[in-house]
Amino acid sequence: MKKYLMLAAILVVSSSISAADEKFAVKLDETIVSAESFGTSVLETPKNVTVITSEEIERRGAQTIEEALKVVPGLTAYNNMGGSDAKISFRGMAPGKEEQNILFLIDGIPYNSTVDTAGVNLNLIPVDTIERIEVVPNGGNVLYGEGAVAGVINIITKEGKNKKYYGTVGYERGSYDLKKYKVNVGSQITNRLSLNVNYLNKEVKNYRKHDTRDVEYADFNSKYKFDNGTLTLGFTHSETESRFPGKLTKAQVDNGEIKPSTGSTKGKEKLKVYRGKYETTITDNLQFSVAGDYKDKLYNSINEKTGATSTVRDTQSFYITPQVKYQYMDNSYFIIGGDFSKGKSEYVYTTATSTDTKRESLGVFATNKTRINDFIFTQGYRHQKIKYDVKDRLYPSTGHTLQKTVDETFTENAYELTGSYLLNDSSSVYLTYNRAFRAPTADEAGRWRPGYDVEMQTSDTFELGLKTIWNNLYFSGALFQTDTNNEIFYVAYENGKLGTTYNLPGKNRRRGLELSLEQYFDKITFREGFSYVEHEIKSGPFSGNEIPGISNYIYNLGMDYNILDNLTFNTAFYYYGSAYAAYDFHNQNGRQKGHTELNISLNYKMENGLTLYGGINNLLDKEYFNAKTGSNGKTLDYYYGTRRNYYVGFKYSF
Repeated sequence: MKKYLMLAAILVVSSSISAADEKFAVKLDETIVSAESFGTSVLETPKNVTVITSEEIERRGAQTIEEALKVVPGLTAYNNMGGSDAKISFRGMAPGKEEQNILFLIDGIPYNSTVDTAGVNLNLIPVDTIERIEVVPNGGNVLYGEGAVAGVINIITKEGKNKKYYGTVGYERGSYDLKKYKVNVGSQITNRLSLNVNYLNKEVKNYRKHDTRDVEYADFNSKYKFDNGTLTLGFTHSETESRFPGKLTKAQVDNGEIKPSTGSTKGKEKLKVYRGKYETTITDNLQFSVAGDYKDKLYNSINEKTGATSTVRDTQSFYITPQVKYQYMDNSYFIIGGDFSKGKSEYVYTTATSTDTKRESLGVFATNKTRINDFIFTQGYRHQKIKYDVKDRLYPSTGHTLQKTVDETFTENAYELTGSYLLNDSSSVYLTYNRAFRAPTADEAGRWRPGYDVEMQTSDTFELGLKTIWNNLYFSGALFQTDTNNEIFYVAYENGKLGTTYNLPGKNRRRGLELSLEQYFDKITFREGFSYVEHEIKSGPFSGNEIPGISNYIYNLGMDYNILDNLTFNTAFYYYGSAYAAYDFHNQNGRQKGHTELNISLNYKMENGLTLYGGINNLLDKEYFNAKTGSNGKTLDYYYGTRRNYYVGFKYSF
């Protein structure tokens, strides 16, 4: 009897391992387009890549992009300061400037604004429209240029289905009066032409008073197939309205006076995006693509107590990038290309003062990839020129007496050298070096600290990594060191000087370890992510201190359990270690304690196209805060995290 039981166990384990091999083989063979726009496999990409698919987003119950991204090793995603902008940071990027050091892409086109310092509003992008998210640490500096210091996050949206008619309708309710409606319809009109339309309406009131976010989003996409290429055109219109609850003092936190609002600002943003992309295969070994977009964004805010206008910002930007790929040997090719961007922003503050900013950027780049047996070598180079024309009329004001103008042109270079070795069909090791840079946004340049020159920030990164599949285990890990010179920081208060942006003199160093693992056992998948970052300001007035706002340890644990073929239970646990408060460069207020979060979700997908789902975020109702150094440089301001909340919903696809 024992022999039969042992044989049965061996057969079960063998079938699980075989299924795991198939699953993870797909994971490594998946083509990503963030490291190079024409695509390469995860196995051959010399980066610690994380790919989050639409199936994983649905199975894990992620309701926003920030929730989907939490599984990335070392990534912090939070939205606890009110308003609509989720904040994303990884590889030790300091709060307040994280979004200027991470390049966000929508279908390969930069989403960050280089004209103003407005945050990247990820809440405008419904997760239901996403095909996958590619996170490439230490990547993109040659292909995309400035801002890809920590890496790139490329959000790739779904294409139309090859069906005459298709669509999805859905509705969701949840805590804090959450209401969400979503509709998607599309059609393969002819063999060559397809159309796709998405609409989303979302309203939510958060835990504190005067903390609301209302989002309305619509996009239209069309695709036309030629004999040797495709043309894609799209348009997006979105509106968000947010109320900001304001900061809390330590006394309010200690006394439990959390819910009352201390703010009275209401902001509204309208964004229109026109985009297009053309791809063609000219010959068997020659490909060409050109992509671009035009963004028109208007933001205004008012004081709801007085009705007075607080700020108005009107921003327009244009971007285009042509590229050519030539394959000169099997598995060996080079890519040459360029990009041009131009933007302007008019900013009015309390109807009396204003800032006009203009910025142009022109870049050219070339990359070469050569494969010799199991060795892969890549080399990349970029040259970029950036011109500023800034007139800042926000003077005179307290602590500032002179009008600031910037009329300068900067040039900078980026480099990349990588070597990879394919150990077998399912394992590779790599070593990379790259030089990345970040230029100030036009808004930052206009508000630079008086008496300090505006300079480019540069970073040199070395990375050693491994990715492999062994039986039912998937593993990806990396060691890295980044040295950053002239890092652009916002310092709230220093030696009697009020908050300004400037280059911190000298060098900052970040050393880290990232690990990502998955284990597959037939119906159950376990996953773990871990990161450790050691960081230090190496010179200047804060020499020897840690970079504020950055946790040394971050890890996550998760499980997907297929209770039935169409019923999935998911749980995820996140831990964020302690850190000094944001902007506390003096490290004088002590480390602020970290926090944990436990989420669960359930997804039931029927064969008739109906899906029912629900979940609980922050199941244990853990209270946490994010702390910032106040304007006096001594006290701390606190921003409240999200308490336990529930959601249920359905969607029907046809």
